Amino acid sequence: MNQDEEFSIENPEGTNLERLWQGVVLEFPFYGGNDFEQRAMHKVLSSRRLASGRLNDLSDHMRSYIARWIAVGFTPELYWAVSSSVLEATESARRCSKGPEDSSRLEDRLHRLGILAPNPRAGKYYKRLMHSDGPPTLKDFVDCQYPDHVVQLEPEEWADFPRYMLFGTPSAAVREFIYGDPGQ
Repeated sequence: MNQDEEFSIENPEGTNLERLWQGVVLEFPFYGGNDFEQRAMHKVLSSRRLASGRLNDLSDHMRSYIARWIAVGFTPELYWAVSSSVLEATESARRCSKGPEDSSRLEDRLHRLGILAPNPRAGKYYKRLMHSDGPPTLKDFVDCQYPDHVVQLEPEEWADFPRYMLFGTPSAAVREFIYGDPGQ
């Protein structure tokens, strides 16, 4: 492809499937043990590039991550649906716990599924803009600490999820899958 070629909504680079996967992993990235995709500047520049019709140069670990989801039967839309509902479904699953032993089992499952993955930026600080009526000034920013855990779903652990969608609403399916079988 010619380097000078114009890309736009009418003439985007790549296939629809490539573009869909790039969009959803920008929204719900896999950090792969490093924090590059977690950086705000990376997200902004990647989003602008995708919006201008260009594909982003994905890291090897991100290409591998997408391939792992495809291998277990996920589409970009299904990955997006699960990723966007996983935190609410997790809280709902926690409310279903029946005692300390069941809660401990569920927390172990959350780690296996990647809902409670170690954050590569844990303990570091970032500046967060508080609400500002006008142009932001230094006093409009506060120091915030990155959380210890982030959602980094493990594709292989989610391979059985699609069949849960056959027996209920998507939100119920995510909650039931996260809660899992207490007998296991």
